[in-house]
Amino acid sequence: MEENNKLIPTENIETAEDTASPVSHPIKKLPLTHSLPAKVAAFILTIIAAAVACVSIAVCAMLVTSNHQVYTVPKDEMKRMMYENEACNNARNVLSLFRDTDIDSPTESAYAFVDMRNVASMTIEFSSDLSFKNWSFTSSVKEPGDMKFTFMFYDFGDGFVERSSSVVLGAKSSAKVTVVLAKNFTSSDRYSMDSMILDVLYALRYVIFVIAVITVIMAIAGFIFLMCASGRHQTSDKPEASFGTKIPFDLLAAGTLLFFGFFPAVILSNIERDSFEIIVVGIFMTALLAAGLGLCMSFATRVKLGGWWKNTVIYMIVHGIWKGIKGLFKLFFKMPLVWKTSLIAAFIFLLDLIFVGFADDPEKVIYIFIRSVLLFPALIYLALMLRKLLNGSKAMAEGNIDKQVSTKGMFGDFKQAANNLNSIGKGMSLAVEERTKSERMKTELITNVSHDIKTPLTSIINYSDLISKEPAGSEKIAEYAEVLHRQSEKLKRLIDDLVETSKATTGNLEVILAPCSVNELLSQAEGEYEQKMESAGLTLVSVIPEKSISIMADGRRLWRVFDNLLNNACKYALSGTRVYMSLEERGSDAVITFKNTSREALNISADELMERFVRGDKSRNSGTEGNGLGLAIARSLTELQNGKLELFIDGDLFKAEIRFPLI
Repeated sequence: MEENNKLIPTENIETAEDTASPVSHPIKKLPLTHSLPAKVAAFILTIIAAAVACVSIAVCAMLVTSNHQVYTVPKDEMKRMMYENEACNNARNVLSLFRDTDIDSPTESAYAFVDMRNVASMTIEFSSDLSFKNWSFTSSVKEPGDMKFTFMFYDFGDGFVERSSSVVLGAKSSAKVTVVLAKNFTSSDRYSMDSMILDVLYALRYVIFVIAVITVIMAIAGFIFLMCASGRHQTSDKPEASFGTKIPFDLLAAGTLLFFGFFPAVILSNIERDSFEIIVVGIFMTALLAAGLGLCMSFATRVKLGGWWKNTVIYMIVHGIWKGIKGLFKLFFKMPLVWKTSLIAAFIFLLDLIFVGFADDPEKVIYIFIRSVLLFPALIYLALMLRKLLNGSKAMAEGNIDKQVSTKGMFGDFKQAANNLNSIGKGMSLAVEERTKSERMKTELITNVSHDIKTPLTSIINYSDLISKEPAGSEKIAEYAEVLHRQSEKLKRLIDDLVETSKATTGNLEVILAPCSVNELLSQAEGEYEQKMESAGLTLVSVIPEKSISIMADGRRLWRVFDNLLNNACKYALSGTRVYMSLEERGSDAVITFKNTSREALNISADELMERFVRGDKSRNSGTEGNGLGLAIARSLTELQNGKLELFIDGDLFKAEIRFPLI
């Protein structure tokens, strides 16, 4: 014994103190949604609550749709009404057995039919004009009760119909049926079912609504709890996949609906309506609720795990097809253009060969073969020409504007496209030149605006300073004030013209178009400027027809156009010359023309002359009071009235032509 004890290693012996006090680690307490017993209990309670809620809602619907008879009619009276209705149906069915020619023994069939019901006796008395004999049934085991019903049926040629009156006009025959129900219902039929339903309805007619509300709330609460608890386990706080989540969701849903929905519907369609049906329906409905709840929990778990749609058969099929198509397209588009075209041509040629194999007409075979032989080289040629154009456009896109596409072997649209590409360099040069010109004109505009504003403003500042230094009562103050007034008016006109030019150019100027007589406006302008022209040493020659010419214009804005043009003539025309103003019809337009001889040399183009702050000479030393905005305003106002203003310069001859559509 001692030897055995000596063989035991001392380092492997644990003391009682060591084993009694292990190192304890704090265990994280997980919520109730992670507990498996809680989820099982919630699942069962939710199914029970949902089943009771469905039944309660159905009973509530029956009570609501019964026109409140359950609350106003006594139960015994209600039962009698339902029994009477069922007894009438039984009587009608028995009568139909006697009229059915396919039944060999209608009497025995009638006995069997009535014997299966809670009927103690049934008697049928046919009218004398029928070949049927009176018939009666008396049960040997069912004691008659106090429920007795009598019905009158009348035959109008297409079967017996129940009528409440004793005499019905047009009836060929009649039958009187007396039905006595059994005292105690022992058979499972509609009588016993109606009795049971009415007993339940009357017993629960008040409390059923409370039960429905409570069970619905319980079912919803249980459903929410299970949705939160789905995918949760005791071992982890994060959702985890289970065996059911590995099955594709659409496959699982289809199988669940097929097994718990389609098959029960087929089975229930073949069950007779009796008390057994209620049990079967209850079982299948409970199973369907359980399957649906489990499917919802599986869906909730998949949603928590993320990407639930990827674990479906439909997604797998569509994704696989799309991936394959995408891969083929990537491979196809990476090919050179010639190879792509060759592949397309080969595919078309293969289709033609297939059609040739199925074709029976020799002429059609020859046609398809010749078409394929001609189409293949045509597509290859098309690919080669497109590659030339593609390479040329790529070189130009990289900045090589001088790149020229060879047009050798090209014809038609291909050659035209190559020539267009070769002309891109010239077009881009023109575009750059136009851009440079536009930038230059913007710079000149800013310079001119600054100069024209600075000149009167400088005079105003200087003369204001001179006035402040003059002693009171000096005669020069009046002279300086006159200069200040003149320069202030000039600055005011410049600012007004700038504002009006901006409004007219942007279309923010209000224009009211109305029928307007051009003759009257020109005659008014002639009267207004006759004296001013004479003061400037000019002779105004107007050619205005007697026939009235009308256009759609704003009279106030059109007068401003005429005023600007005539005012420019007074400022810039050569003294001792004539200024011509004419009106005529040209086709569908009214044309107003102003012509004069310039005092200075017109060393500027018509387009530049139309720009803002540009005068007829480039030196800006004409000595005039103009600011170069008159023509720009006139053009903008004309365009706002749907007209057109054009300038023509021929040597020193200045000509402005205005066109408006005639009314």
